[in-house]
Amino acid sequence: MERYDPRKIQEEVMQFWLENRIPDQIVNFDMKTLDVKRTKYYLLDGPPYVNGVPHVGHVKTTTTKDICSKFKTMQGHQCWWQPGFDCGGLPIEHAVEKNLGVKSKKDITERIGIDRFIAECKAMAEGNKSVWLDTYKQLGAWRGWLEPYMTYRNYYLESGWWTVKKMWEKGMLVEGEKPVFWCPRCETTLSGYEVTDSYTDITDFSIYVKFPLVDQEFTSIIIWTTTPWTLPANVAIAVHPDETYVKVKVRSEYLILAEKRLKDVMKDAEIEKYEIVEKMKGSSLAGMKYEPAIQIPLQDELKKNENAHQVILSIPLFKKGVSGKLLAKTAMKADDGENVEEFVTMDTGSGCVHTAPGHGETDFRVGEHYKLPKPSPVDDEGKLTSDTGEFTGLFVKDADKKIIEYLEERGRLLKTLKVTHSYPLCWRCKTPLIYRLSKQWFLTVDVIKERMLKENKSVKWLPEFAGERFEKWLENANDWAVSVQRFWGIPLPIWICDACGHKDVIGSRKELREKAVEKVDEEIDLHKNSVDKIHLKCSQCGKHMTRVPDTMNVWFDSGISPWASLGYPLKNKQTFEALWPVDMICESQDQIRGWFYSLMFCGVGAFDKKPYNAVSMTGWTLDEKGEKMSKSLGNVVYADDALKAVEADVLRLYYCWSVAPWETQLFSLKIAKELRRVLDVLWNTSVFAESYADTRITGEKIHFKNLALEDKWIISRLNSLIKSTTDDLENFRLHYVGKNFEDFILNDFSRWYIKLIRDRLSPWYEGEDKRTAQFTVLYVLENLVRLMAPVTPFVTEKIYRKLFYSKGRPLSVHLCAWPKADDGLVEKDIEDSMVLAKTAIEAANSLRQKTEIKLKWPVSELIIAANGEAAESALKNMSPILRNMANVEKVVFVKGLEQKEKLAFEHGELALGDVLEDKAFARELMRTIQMARKKEGLNVNERIELWVEAEGKAETLLERSKEMVLREVGAQKLHKGLPHKVGIKGTLEFEGKKVKVYFERAGSRSYT
Repeated sequence: MERYDPRKIQEEVMQFWLENRIPDQIVNFDMKTLDVKRTKYYLLDGPPYVNGVPHVGHVKTTTTKDICSKFKTMQGHQCWWQPGFDCGGLPIEHAVEKNLGVKSKKDITERIGIDRFIAECKAMAEGNKSVWLDTYKQLGAWRGWLEPYMTYRNYYLESGWWTVKKMWEKGMLVEGEKPVFWCPRCETTLSGYEVTDSYTDITDFSIYVKFPLVDQEFTSIIIWTTTPWTLPANVAIAVHPDETYVKVKVRSEYLILAEKRLKDVMKDAEIEKYEIVEKMKGSSLAGMKYEPAIQIPLQDELKKNENAHQVILSIPLFKKGVSGKLLAKTAMKADDGENVEEFVTMDTGSGCVHTAPGHGETDFRVGEHYKLPKPSPVDDEGKLTSDTGEFTGLFVKDADKKIIEYLEERGRLLKTLKVTHSYPLCWRCKTPLIYRLSKQWFLTVDVIKERMLKENKSVKWLPEFAGERFEKWLENANDWAVSVQRFWGIPLPIWICDACGHKDVIGSRKELREKAVEKVDEEIDLHKNSVDKIHLKCSQCGKHMTRVPDTMNVWFDSGISPWASLGYPLKNKQTFEALWPVDMICESQDQIRGWFYSLMFCGVGAFDKKPYNAVSMTGWTLDEKGEKMSKSLGNVVYADDALKAVEADVLRLYYCWSVAPWETQLFSLKIAKELRRVLDVLWNTSVFAESYADTRITGEKIHFKNLALEDKWIISRLNSLIKSTTDDLENFRLHYVGKNFEDFILNDFSRWYIKLIRDRLSPWYEGEDKRTAQFTVLYVLENLVRLMAPVTPFVTEKIYRKLFYSKGRPLSVHLCAWPKADDGLVEKDIEDSMVLAKTAIEAANSLRQKTEIKLKWPVSELIIAANGEAAESALKNMSPILRNMANVEKVVFVKGLEQKEKLAFEHGELALGDVLEDKAFARELMRTIQMARKKEGLNVNERIELWVEAEGKAETLLERSKEMVLREVGAQKLHKGLPHKVGIKGTLEFEGKKVKVYFERAGSRSYT
């Protein structure tokens, strides 16, 4: 029997695909047949970053998408298979910086040069493309045979410009100044999503600071902060109007703080003796003036502003992301816990909050309410500016220590502590971020938020809870700071007049050429180093217009991928309009806040319509211990290593078996390898079918009503499997698909059905039901390989080609139609009865073990006392199966058992009759001969001439079972005794005597 060799099969199949252009036939998108013969299926490939190499997490997502699209292709859909790669933004820039030894942004502008830097980014973007595509091919994923979309290509950038202009025309693109997350190393703003998953625990200074009150001698209000570097930008101190505050005497001075925080603050400050001299409502503190804790030029300037340096009252704030429309419609109430949060709380600090509107989002909103100034004395490199006096030029985290020393020297420091807290880092360079006021371009969300929420209602989310999470994210969405102060990405297509400030947004290269002052080449590269040199003529005053130097946030790149990947609307217009909207996207759970959102934002922003109909979400892939895979831990399993350790078919099956696709997976190569047994057994059943069944019968019609009971059962089970697999694939329950394949192959098909029909497929069996057994095993196997083709593309192709392909049939299993369940062939009663039969047979085998009766030894009868009429009826219907699999002559049903040796099982009790000694001997002898035949390399159809030497009782039993032995082992003639001068080919121990066996191929006898 040919062994299952997955590596050899994979190589052979890959060669077959290449020679016959199988992938090319499948990935070819023919507009002429679209909607006429086949409907479209657009599964958009979420672009991974091409600068890295794929790991097993990428393999899982790729496999998942490939399975879904293969399934849809076999169902008759015309699928869009184009892969894609993210090429813009900080990931590529950071990798190039490492290669070039860049330490700061100035290195790029002053030492490297922007032209060279962008050229290096282009080279990096193309660098690993072939590695990814080769991985796809090794996986048997059709995406590996197509040219990918690359987000840095000109057609992609131009499509991005078109989208920006559409949003500009809707009034969504606005310039504003707000506090934003800022990376001082990369010298750029980061979007909120880029920060959400980049927090880590760090230890910072935690200080209580005294701000002296004006006109109240020796009295200070106490604030608490973990960011001393923001104190130079202090504008106000907020207290809660409804809380009680206390004035406490500590030695010769007075401190004001919240009563609820008094004990904790005194404990932190190690102050044991203090006296409460006055209590007051927070509202009574409003308007009190205080002296700044730090005397610097900026604070001196703030004194001129009547709103600065005073105590203000906390206001309830709508939580981050609550829409402006809701804000306008709703009266703000402090007890509205769902939408509102308080600026001042009593859970930490002193109950008096240092307010710096230029360095915090909530501070900024409070500042807007009170019309406070918003100083932010920090430059792009994270250094304090010249208006901070003696702290000028200090990096903010270095300034912490200097500011604390300053406060201590002037008696303004109550206490210094250390606190460990969660703090955001740059998602690429891991530098601690700062929050600073910055002038940026924003895509406003209010214009489209209600529309996004409405459109999301009709999206099919798999699983459903992912949709609930996404809806919550949409509800809390806020304006998107889309501008980035970097080099590599889609240049923001905004030009501003140097003279009058008029703004213009360019939507295409054609428009740029028409409006440019300089001559613009038709094929101009739209990257920053090219377009920064282009000026426009102002339509208002006729002066020069200069481009805003920013690029766009990289999540905008991926958000426009449904149309930018095709270059729409400037190319492939008809194709895009035929494909739009996307039928399915499939990426990991973190994309709820990332790609799923940027797609919805850009889709509704540009087209006023949802960009996708369905979303299938995958979970994280962690290592065996549940740790996140990382280079630093050395626990990353790269795709190439995984495919060397575990073959593609096995790995793909593992992803459809391990856990639900949306759950976290602890990736294990060891467990994956164990699944090889499933495909090993599948292969063995195909070899069995090839050896014992006439494959020409697959084209014949068989009347199903003429099938044996076991044939009807396995066909019913197959059609149930087709039905469940189709439904599971439609609903992203891939884990059920793999487990059901395993159960069907191992338990139903191989261990049960093949055993049931083995005698019927013997080369020398001449019963009328032999042909129906051949038909059934081939019918099941052919449908099974088609059903499994999307999951295990290589082994199913090999089996299809060797057993089922013939002239006039599809050249490849992947060109075959998806199996359709025939409800008329599903017989639930037979399936349920077979379950009962299996339990009875398992019990009978257990009783054999208990009474030391070998499984191969026939027994006169199986006696069953069933629990109830339904169980008895079902088991009676299964009597032929019970006789076969329990190895008994007959099945007898009684109302009660009197036998001494009996066994209870789920549906009753059973007992066994007597061993049929002559048949038991014959079975043992036949088994010995068959094993010897196999060892000698005889094929199943070869006849032999047989010699058996037996003595005593064994000789008598041999004589009684002679005809059966001859028939079952393919012997033409049986000789008693052994020929002279030959060795034996098999022995059997029986009744203390050895039975010796010798045989030769029929017609080659050399001894008499």
